[in-house]
Amino acid sequence: MSDGNQNFNVDELLGNLFPKATLNVLFEQRIQELNITPTKALEILEMEYRALQSIINGSSTRVDIRNFISLASFLKISREEVIKLYYNALEGNFPEFTEYSQKKKDFINNNFDLATLKRIGFIDSISDYQKIENKILKHFNLKSIFEYKLPNQEIAFSSGVRKPKNIYSKGFWLNSAIDAFDQFSNPYRYDRARLMEYFPEIRWQTTNVESGLINVISDLYRLGVTVIYQSPIPSLHLKGATMVINDKPCIVFTDYMGFYSTLWHTLCHELSHVLFDFDEIKRFKYHVSDDNDELPVKEKEKSADYFASEFLLSIEKVEQVKPHINNRRFVKEFAKRHQVHDSFVYTYYAYRYKDIDPKAWARAKTHNPSFNEFIKNVENPWSEAQSIDEHVKSLKNNNIYS
Repeated sequence: MSDGNQNFNVDELLGNLFPKATLNVLFEQRIQELNITPTKALEILEMEYRALQSIINGSSTRVDIRNFISLASFLKISREEVIKLYYNALEGNFPEFTEYSQKKKDFINNNFDLATLKRIGFIDSISDYQKIENKILKHFNLKSIFEYKLPNQEIAFSSGVRKPKNIYSKGFWLNSAIDAFDQFSNPYRYDRARLMEYFPEIRWQTTNVESGLINVISDLYRLGVTVIYQSPIPSLHLKGATMVINDKPCIVFTDYMGFYSTLWHTLCHELSHVLFDFDEIKRFKYHVSDDNDELPVKEKEKSADYFASEFLLSIEKVEQVKPHINNRRFVKEFAKRHQVHDSFVYTYYAYRYKDIDPKAWARAKTHNPSFNEFIKNVENPWSEAQSIDEHVKSLKNNNIYS
């Protein structure tokens, strides 16, 4: 043997392979070794039963430090080892009083925008990492925080490699939708021809503010297209996204502008992607409709926007109504004739002529109907969020998705 091997520490190696037992086990072993009763051991330690239990079981955060010295001497191990084993026991009973893993902290900071999550009310602190972890685990039904992964950032139609802005918030928003679609597992077959046949029926549903969107979402579900509403994240310029889950199209949309017509425009925009870009989206898994400045994405977004606006209220129709925009009766009759809610006339007009009519958006806001009832029926608000699986179960129980 070499000199190095002669200094080989077998005890140290075995100690590393088989960590020392808990204080409770060491105490039991020691009194058996000495062949004494627990009561006799308490006399030797000059310690009360409750004080001993609080240390060897980690059942209290308030202990007399002098008792560590007595226990170390009795067990014939170092004081540092006693404190370490006490701390291990304490960690299991009182995780909130123990130091949070730096590895977990780093992971959370590298995958979530905590300031944004606090702003939307999903979490109430950016420093209580244990509560943050618990909230995330419950929301996504994860067993470990390390199971969370950001979505593939190669969004459809994007040829660049630059990471998108707000990557963590966007990832959180997309993952919430992806998990919901996985939970739904739409049983109906998707058929593009059937969707195209149904499409003309969508416009007149806009006139039914109370339940038109619900009706369309329900009809689309039975056509194999799952559509969900998800609360917005203000820092993101997200309108919606189209995904492919289990080879079926899924759409998530949000209240991007606060206008009733914008909800419908976004839905039709995303349906355009389903109709015309489905095969390409399948390769990338999802397409996000946001303010991406890359040319291929911009062109696709322009095409989808043109499709939605031409379907709901074309440029030609907006120009026809322009001279009569202050004639409320004319606008209502015009909208009725073209099977859309009259608020569409004001918002599409404002979008097109905002630069020459400073009152355009104020007028659109005045005639914007409340759609709170729709939101209430389908939303899982960040500030009061159920877990995703709980939310999907509640949606399935309300007969929208059946």
